[in-house]
Amino acid sequence: MSAISGIVKQGGDNLVRNVWGMWDGMCLRDYIRIVIIVGGYLLLRPYLLKFAAKIQAKQYAEVADTDASTSGDKLSPNQLRDTGTVDLTHSDSEDNQNDRIASGADWGTKARKRQKRAIKRIIEKKEEKMLEAEGDIDDKEIMDLLVDYEEGKNGW
Repeated sequence: MSAISGIVKQGGDNLVRNVWGMWDGMCLRDYIRIVIIVGGYLLLRPYLLKFAAKIQAKQYAEVADTDASTSGDKLSPNQLRDTGTVDLTHSDSEDNQNDRIASGADWGTKARKRQKRAIKRIIEKKEEKMLEAEGDIDDKEIMDLLVDYEEGKNGW
């Protein structure tokens, strides 16, 4: 037990000595170097993050495209919940290729447009299936109401 506490105490002493000793041996050139490195990092960091976000969005779009093509007709939880109508006020005439890359402060608008188009397609498919089903039901109801004519029965 004393060995563990000795190692922890020695590590703490080394940390304090190195942190305080680092500043003692520095000259003006070293301080300027630190300021330039930290300032450069602070200036370049937002641009590096935007660049990394674009690359990540491209990779995500590629993975999503391959997943969508291999997934078949799987139902999403939103489809199972039967989310009613969607407000489709924005025009869908913009270029679809630009929607795949998110950039700048308006990254959410492109994603929303993509999602609205997907929901619109799902709703259209659902409406087509409902219309087909209604047609089958109407035919069955009409057939139930029709009476087969047999001569001599029921006053015919």
